[in-house]
Amino acid sequence: MTVTMKRSDATKQALLRAARDEFAEYGLAGARVDRIAEAAGVNKERIYGLFGSKDKLFDVILIDTMREFMDVVQPLAETEPGEYVGKLFDYHRENPQLLRLLLWEGLHRGTDAHDIDGWRAQHYLRKFDRAKEQFDVDASHAGRLLLALCGLSNWSLAVPQTTRLLLGADAENQGATREFMMEFARAALRTDKSIPHREPVNELTTESASTVDGTATDAPTDPVDRAAQRLREAQAAADAARDELAAALRNAHADGTSANQLARQVSGTLSRPVVLRLLAD
Repeated sequence: MTVTMKRSDATKQALLRAARDEFAEYGLAGARVDRIAEAAGVNKERIYGLFGSKDKLFDVILIDTMREFMDVVQPLAETEPGEYVGKLFDYHRENPQLLRLLLWEGLHRGTDAHDIDGWRAQHYLRKFDRAKEQFDVDASHAGRLLLALCGLSNWSLAVPQTTRLLLGADAENQGATREFMMEFARAALRTDKSIPHREPVNELTTESASTVDGTATDAPTDPVDRAAQRLREAQAAADAARDELAAALRNAHADGTSANQLARQVSGTLSRPVVLRLLAD
């Protein structure tokens, strides 16, 4: 009996491995039960006997993969935002199947996220409650905060074609992307309890006082006015930096540096068509 049980467990594990590969590659609609059965070395009727349907098998695969993810990545509540984003980035870069399964689920089911015995709902409820406590935010912001951190770590890996368009040759430098996302998360979420709590914003663009013509003034007290002032200051700084870069590009081009070389130098900051337009002006 023990030998039979061990053989049954081994068969089920072989099915799960084959099904995970199949679903990650082809999605819920494109996956074929006969290919899964062939890869696992079993009859496909065995799959229906164990799991009932292809849809139910997908649900089992997705939650099983999520459980493995939880065993590897330290929860957000036990680390700080930058480190968490870095760990998520590393996991999905080295284990792309979970991200692919989630993307396929979204494509085929939209907002209809299937569950098994309520495990998935409880998992996200715990994440939600921990985020509220860890960052001292209300319920309306906790879920969005988690989405933002996941987006920082996942998006460049989920859409490599968009990453290539935005970063050019530098898209291959995933380490630099990882470090940037980590620092961005740290700047956006101040977790040092010795620092007075602030709304989650990008601290890199926050000033204790506004300036008008280079003269310090009292910062606006109204939250909307304060945020609008920060945005105006950031836009002014970005415009000035862009003008400075344009002048530097024109000077370098006049000194003999080719337009293509200059476009490569600023890849990820300005696109090649924009560089060419600047040099033509």
